[in-house]
Amino acid sequence: MSEEGVSVRKVFSRILFVAALSVGALGCSAAAPSGGSGSSPTGSLAADIWIAGDSVAGGVHFYLRTPNIYNAARGGNGYVHQLEGTIPTYVQERLNLPAALDGPKYMIAQGTVTDYQLDFDEVTAAMAAFESQLSARGIVVIWLTTPVGTYPALPQWLNRTNAWMMQRSHFMDCNTATVRYAGFPDLIHPSQNGFRAYAECIDTKLAEVIAEIEGPAQG
Repeated sequence: MSEEGVSVRKVFSRILFVAALSVGALGCSAAAPSGGSGSSPTGSLAADIWIAGDSVAGGVHFYLRTPNIYNAARGGNGYVHQLEGTIPTYVQERLNLPAALDGPKYMIAQGTVTDYQLDFDEVTAAMAAFESQLSARGIVVIWLTTPVGTYPALPQWLNRTNAWMMQRSHFMDCNTATVRYAGFPDLIHPSQNGFRAYAECIDTKLAEVIAEIEGPAQG
C-alpha cells in the first residue's frame, strides 16, 4: 500500500476511535442505573468532589454510590488531544462558572485514552501542569487509573499512563482484574458489569484516600 493510502487509513481509524469514545459516553449514560450520585446527570457544580476525564470517567460517574460528585468529564477529550477542548480546558470552563463557587476540594482525574497516539512526555507534562494548576487553587487531585481495554496499541499506552498516575501523591488504581474480566464490548469501554466493578473500586478507594489526606477526625 502507498504511503498516502496508509496515512488515509490512519486518519480514518483515528476518526472511528474518537467517535467510539463519544458514542460510548452516550451509551454509558443511557445504560446507567438510577440512584447514582445526584438527581441530575452531572450533579451539582457546588459539589466537593468532581470527576474529570473522558467517556470512561463520564460513564462510571452514573454507577458511583459516593454522593455529591460532579461529572466534569467529556468523551473524546484528552490531556493534549482536543475534541471539545482538552480535559484541563473543559474543567477550567466549569470552574469559571459562578455556580462552581471556589471549586471542589477534590478532583478525581482519569484520562489519556484519546492521547494514545501522541508523545508520552508531552501528555504527562500536560497532566502534571493540570495537577499544578488545581493545586494552586487548593484543589487536591486524586488520579484514577483507566481499565485497560483491547483496542490495538491502547493497552501498552494505558499501562504507561496508569503507571505515571500511580507515582503521584494521591491515586486510585481501579484497573482491576475484576473490571477487565467483565470485558470491553467496543474494545475501549468496560461492559456494564465492568463499570459497576470499576465504580465499586472507586467508591471504596476514594473513601480511603480522602481519610488518609484529611487524617484522623478531631473530636
